[in-house]
Amino acid sequence: MKVYRNLSYIKARERLGRRITLAGLLVLLLGLAASFTPNWLPPDEPAQGAVLRFLQQYWAYISFGALAVGFLASSAGSYFINRFAPRRWPGTKQIARPDELIERSLKGFDDKYTLFLWALASAPYLLVGPPGIFVFVVRGDKAQVRVEGDSWRERFSLGRILTAFTREGLGNPSRELEETRQAVQELLRQGVDADQLHLDPAGVPVHGAVVFIHPRAQLTLESPTVPVLRPNEVKKFVRSIKGRPLNGSPLREVTEYLAGMQERS
Repeated sequence: MKVYRNLSYIKARERLGRRITLAGLLVLLLGLAASFTPNWLPPDEPAQGAVLRFLQQYWAYISFGALAVGFLASSAGSYFINRFAPRRWPGTKQIARPDELIERSLKGFDDKYTLFLWALASAPYLLVGPPGIFVFVVRGDKAQVRVEGDSWRERFSLGRILTAFTREGLGNPSRELEETRQAVQELLRQGVDADQLHLDPAGVPVHGAVVFIHPRAQLTLESPTVPVLRPNEVKKFVRSIKGRPLNGSPLREVTEYLAGMQERS
């Protein structure tokens, strides 16, 4: 299996997450230092200098403001780290990024298959092979999720509240999957219009699935409208699709077109 991975994008987002997290921690330390102002600058002793007087008068606002800003910044940084940085997955010995887990779940396919990981803006996880195109919506949070048809619900818990700003969140994966499928189909139509593809986009099936990669994610499924998978089920899902509409020249054409798109992104 060939793999196109936008490693520079992934690393940039990881660095951004770490820098935002560090900035958030520094702001929290600033707020902590400001909270000691009454000990350093007693209120009944006017401070010397405009800066010290300002600090003496408004230390409480500075302290609580820094607490809020620092918490939000640290949470935002954790969001990027969880999506783009390597981490140890509970219950396993694996230290890997989410994109590496998806790649491992598809290990064993031959060179007729090509995997795009964060290489296409419209589809972060995309696989091209003889059965067509596959897009995956990936969720990496530890969660208790119930799926009934097109309805997605996550069980309420205290941990969910405490990590609300650091988690990827559930959202509506089936809607996201459909939007991704439509974006890929539009990408193919643009290729035809630009004379870069010489096939009927309607003849290229775009399959999709939602993949929960956290080992401790708990799923309750009742007739979901889209496939909902664990990583060890992804390869079986791909192989279950019958037909080979992209054999030979059409497969090479679509693969080369998408590879060219990622090189320009």
